[in-house]
Amino acid sequence: MPSSSPWIRRAAQALIFASPCLAAAAFAQTEVCIESTSALYQAVADIDGSSTSAITLKLRAGTYTLSSNLVIRYRAEGDTSGNYGKLTIRGGYNAGCTSHSTAQGATTLNGSGGQRLVDIELIDNALNVEYLTTNAIDWSVGNWIDYDEEPGTQRFGHVRFLDTLVSLSGDNYDVLIANSMFTARTGTPGDSVMRFHALRLNSQPLTLFAVANSTFRNGGLRIDYQPRNTGQQPPFAQVQATSNVFENDGAEVVVANADLYARSNRFDSLSLSGGTFASNSGNINAPAQLGSGGVPANGSAVVNAGSRFVPGGLPARDLAGNQRLVGVDPDMGAYETAVDNSFYLDVTNTLSSGAGSLAQAVASANAVNGRQVIRFNIAGSCPRVITLAQTLNLADEVDILGDTQPGSVANTISLGYNGASCVILRAGNGVANGIVFNSTEVDDELKLGGIAFSGFTGDAVRLRSGRGHLLSGLQFGRSVAATPLVDVGTAIRVQDNATDAQIGGSDPAQRNLIGNASFGIVLDDIGGNQVLGNAIGDSIFEALPNSVGMFVYSPNNLIADNLVRHNANLGIVVSSEAAHHNTVRDNTIITNGVHGLMVAGGASRNRIGPGNYFAGNGGDGINLVEGSWNRLAGNTYSGNGDLAIDLGTAGVDANDPDPLFDWNGSANRGQNFPELSRARVWSIGPLRYLIANGELSSTLGSYRIEFHRSSTCDATGHGEGAVLLGAANVDLDCAIVGPDNQCRKPFELYVLGAVPAGHFITATATSAGGQTSEFSGCREVEDDRIFKDGFDPATP
Repeated sequence: MPSSSPWIRRAAQALIFASPCLAAAAFAQTEVCIESTSALYQAVADIDGSSTSAITLKLRAGTYTLSSNLVIRYRAEGDTSGNYGKLTIRGGYNAGCTSHSTAQGATTLNGSGGQRLVDIELIDNALNVEYLTTNAIDWSVGNWIDYDEEPGTQRFGHVRFLDTLVSLSGDNYDVLIANSMFTARTGTPGDSVMRFHALRLNSQPLTLFAVANSTFRNGGLRIDYQPRNTGQQPPFAQVQATSNVFENDGAEVVVANADLYARSNRFDSLSLSGGTFASNSGNINAPAQLGSGGVPANGSAVVNAGSRFVPGGLPARDLAGNQRLVGVDPDMGAYETAVDNSFYLDVTNTLSSGAGSLAQAVASANAVNGRQVIRFNIAGSCPRVITLAQTLNLADEVDILGDTQPGSVANTISLGYNGASCVILRAGNGVANGIVFNSTEVDDELKLGGIAFSGFTGDAVRLRSGRGHLLSGLQFGRSVAATPLVDVGTAIRVQDNATDAQIGGSDPAQRNLIGNASFGIVLDDIGGNQVLGNAIGDSIFEALPNSVGMFVYSPNNLIADNLVRHNANLGIVVSSEAAHHNTVRDNTIITNGVHGLMVAGGASRNRIGPGNYFAGNGGDGINLVEGSWNRLAGNTYSGNGDLAIDLGTAGVDANDPDPLFDWNGSANRGQNFPELSRARVWSIGPLRYLIANGELSSTLGSYRIEFHRSSTCDATGHGEGAVLLGAANVDLDCAIVGPDNQCRKPFELYVLGAVPAGHFITATATSAGGQTSEFSGCREVEDDRIFKDGFDPATP
């Protein structure tokens, strides 16, 4: 890249995003309560594209009639609490925005008789849009990578896009859409863009696009993935469509250059080019029989025909706010009907056997092929303690719904756990394991919720077979009322042939509290599971340390949005050569006794980031003992006892010739870190920049240099990274290399925004194959402004 390119691009961004009229205190608070259309326009005008914190726009219930386009330009470098840039637009609030409703249509954006536009442009950041109805308003969302930064996830949930076209473009990594309704703009039959597309994505370099439990009427879905170059890894994006209803008289699903996973959708028109049909199961083409509002009619083929295993987690509620899972399986589409085809078994006492007992209900469920639902209605006050005389061995698909017991309290907070289970399963004499699921049918499922566990020295919950399991609202550790829960050996273990298990979920009510165990969660063997939004080792109100929060021995798992805190030894361990292609993102991993996350045993090709926050851990933030091609990008680090990232042997490893080839036995091949030579503040007119200079020495190839800042430097001189600033590409393409195949090349990065003089800049390097280095040595920021006294002759 020519040395002038960063300046040219930064200058262009300055013209796009700079807003001299912005009040200095515009982002003193990150949550803005909006109660009128004029306040909405003012709030988005105050977002000038440069901020130091996440922003939530809270819209009061009502109708907002747009008289002109709504234009939002947002860029945030994150803050010292590990919060990276995130813009949230959420409707349904009361006056003063003190509480929030999930009622459909509470907040509506109206196009005022014309086709208005909500135009959102992000730089490297995340977007959440929730609980809105938009009518005759197109959406254009562009997420642009600033020097190969790792952008945050874009999420749309509980949104009705009516008479609209939603267009996503730019550099998207993860896009998650759930519980939403799309109806396309009305156009002429030959107008394919207007008539046949309700949601369109034109992107590079997409990692995952997932749409689930959504309904498309008079409009379809189009995905056009455009890799930057033929050598980009992975060569294809992944598109996952699960439990949707597509109903259109033209193209319904069009996917180009992506691997498509289609499970339990309704469509009769699909076009796939340049990719593979990686999965095709449970899809139907029978008429959806939707009513005028999009709700399936009685007898519709989409009722109880969806999948329980959804990318990003099965939502707890549908678009209308109703319980999502009614019957043996969820409905396809955005709405869940009240059609319940379940067969119920009721638990009415706390006895260990006999009529009305849980043991008898389990025996009855095992005796009948097909899913049974076990409910609880035990007389008396909470807690209701069931002491097991033997392990509950489940041999067929079953739902065990502890939260049906009167007195159960679901969690309501977004970080931590404030719920309380009323039903406690306690280990009797000689009973080591609590619940073990092991069916001979590969597609059998267990749904287990709202139960607390006490005293099991083996596994409290063990999944050995089946797929599509859902474990939510479980409690391990703490007390229920005045009854303490005795420590367990392993809280949840997934092993053998079990796969597609969802542990926790995106809704607070689905969160599990996992504490006071030797091992919190163990994922072994096949893999392909999701651990979402759990409180592991801490409820926020009290520390409940596990010895180790989570062990991952298997491939293709997603671990996201969890609080992993106060575990006595390690927060998360990814270990063994079978542990590959796991994604660990958007977790808060703090104050664990030793390391926040350890990679060992040859675990390779894992993606640790973006959005993880490692802080206050007794040892390293990330300790990579053995394993290669592990990408550690887009995270923040602060106040860890040892290093932010430590490869191989303990302590900072000096740069040396990087090997030409890598193997699982190395620690990211000991990737060299960048060597920073200078970091300075530079101003032109009202604009301030950080300019960072340095060099990288390694083998030939393309590298991503990621820059952070912190207020202090680590005692080793190789700092952490409290705030993620940006990244630059460096191509090591020397015509002549030495006998060790090394090439050295300088780099320069311009970052728009104030970086205080006296703070410290650090950097990491990540190869094209995904090997991330330790942090560089610190470089203190110099004040190199032309007019340090504040006088600028260009300013009147």
